[in-house]
Amino acid sequence: MDRIESVDVFRFVAIAAVVVIHTEPFKQQNADDLYVFINALARFAVPFFFVISGYFWGVKIRNSDSPVSISFDMAKKISIILVAWSAFYLLPDKIDHILHVTWVEYLQEIYQRLRIIIHHPKTVYMRGTKVHLWFLIALLYSLGISTILIRNKHVKTLIALSIALYVFGLLAKAYSFTPFGINIDFNTRNGPFFGTLFFVSGYLLSGRKPNQGWFAMGGMLFVAGTVMHLTEIYILWKWYGVTPIQDYVVGTYLMGVGTAMAALSNVNIFKNRILSKIGQLTLGIYAIHYLFVDNFSSVAQSSGLLFRNLGYPVLVLLCSMVIVYILSMGKITRRFVL
Repeated sequence: MDRIESVDVFRFVAIAAVVVIHTEPFKQQNADDLYVFINALARFAVPFFFVISGYFWGVKIRNSDSPVSISFDMAKKISIILVAWSAFYLLPDKIDHILHVTWVEYLQEIYQRLRIIIHHPKTVYMRGTKVHLWFLIALLYSLGISTILIRNKHVKTLIALSIALYVFGLLAKAYSFTPFGINIDFNTRNGPFFGTLFFVSGYLLSGRKPNQGWFAMGGMLFVAGTVMHLTEIYILWKWYGVTPIQDYVVGTYLMGVGTAMAALSNVNIFKNRILSKIGQLTLGIYAIHYLFVDNFSSVAQSSGLLFRNLGYPVLVLLCSMVIVYILSMGKITRRFVL
């Protein structure tokens, strides 16, 4: 399948947004308006990744007599990256700490982390060993659910189930403290609750032929979704005392789908060979970037506002890009980042 250059450019923009979410520029002691706005604006990123994954998966299975084998190949690729980076993040990775401990102490830390995993197995099959790896697991859940139901020609059931999962996820997370919320001892960001609807939406989009009109339509959906997202988190904050920093609300859905449609339009203004090449490294950048988030965080906290708010995110992104590019050049290591 030929690559769509604008999609890869949007992948780059989305991974930059993920880095912004995790480096938290302009965050003060109390979440101020600029920090909340930037954080909300960046929330399109992971939904976009889900939608695009569902779209290209849908294109492949629609043109194949063996959807299960296509799903298996995709699951294998994701699983290799998930297992590799879950193993990596079991290791203490803060350089300034590693330099000041003995090998015995280092091995003891690894042992303690393994014990935590053993006593909390839910972490393995819902989130992974590092907070951001939940995306890879959620993508596997979305892929598995979609494959089973589409293979058995239960598309309407899949759509209904994905909506139900999303609604449950909202009621048990962002809306949990409202009168109609659900209180459970589990973070519904993890698992199949949010990702499935985006993945299924991507599959449904794959049944249509993208055109440049998708850019305007996607842009309108994104703007509408952003306004809804901001309105929802404001109401939740003012009326119910819920933190305005939320992964998903209702409007986030429109943000993710709108961005994906705009990317698929392949309009000329979003064609750039350099950014497109970087965008092809997105999965690896996503996996590795938390290494640099952790290692540069103390420097950022003790630095001036310019580095804290701008230099820190840029440095994390640049370091991630360079290391992933190097890893992508090796025959063995490329499978861990591509």
